Amino acid sequence: MTSSDSSTSVRVVSPSGSGETSRSDPGVGSSGASSEPPSPVDARVQRDLEVMMSDHDLDTAVTEGSLTVIRERYNIPTEYGLHVPESGQRPYSLDVPGMCISVDALEVGLRFPLHPLIEECLKWWRISPSQVTPNSWRYLVVFLGECRGAGIIPTRDLFMACFRLCKSRGGYYLTARVGFRVSGAPSSNKGWKSRYLYVSGLGWGFGLSWSAHPIGNAPPYLSKEETVLVDRLKWILFSSRAIKEMTELWLVEAGLSPAFRGTSISLCSSFVNFLLTCKLGCRPDGSRGASRDAESDWRQGSSDPSYRS
Repeated sequence: MTSSDSSTSVRVVSPSGSGETSRSDPGVGSSGASSEPPSPVDARVQRDLEVMMSDHDLDTAVTEGSLTVIRERYNIPTEYGLHVPESGQRPYSLDVPGMCISVDALEVGLRFPLHPLIEECLKWWRISPSQVTPNSWRYLVVFLGECRGAGIIPTRDLFMACFRLCKSRGGYYLTARVGFRVSGAPSSNKGWKSRYLYVSGLGWGFGLSWSAHPIGNAPPYLSKEETVLVDRLKWILFSSRAIKEMTELWLVEAGLSPAFRGTSISLCSSFVNFLLTCKLGCRPDGSRGASRDAESDWRQGSSDPSYRS
């Protein structure tokens, strides 16, 4: 089921000096100038946006020479271009070659192409990816991976029944709803705001302009079936080890990282399987031992969705 938007309706305010206005704004004439004075809500949104932008008014630490390493480390397909910001460009700048993202978001599991639910959430929230804190990406990625392992189709309503989006001085962040316990993520990612780059692609299903509008956090209406799934997810997310120990192999198995680019990942997977095989009872010459019970237990455990977390 689809939940209704409970957020306050306000105009999306573009960064000062950008010259961009919303076409859906009835108060903007053909000349681009507003025919009405700003409402108190709009004025507050503008102030919040300026404060948020000031927190990100930093030069990037990413260099041209690091782009190849970033592409290989995070398995970014070649159809996506990677770009270092030019002098004066910031995460909120509009005259940029693509979507701005922090390297820390990639480090916690965000991969390209973006999962459809990620694009749907960004469009629903009406915020830019560069406004989202790294730990929030971690929660969203783990939710997607654990849903796949548990055979649950991930939807926005299910996700928003588990987490809620909040606004801070420097951006937006996700936190678990009452009744959910998610532990193991770092309390903060210091310096993430200065580790950003631009990613260009074939187009995005969400806007890239920054905004600072109020957030509506009423829980979505759920069907009986969805309520049962949310109860399952409470335990799955609580016991997930991926929150703390995210690996590329886990992302590949969860369908969130492009495996076809991962020769090194395949080798890593084979090596891990080799170690597991030996641990389960291979002889000194490398041949299999007679530890069938241990192997059977391992195979049974590996089919358990929580095992792969």
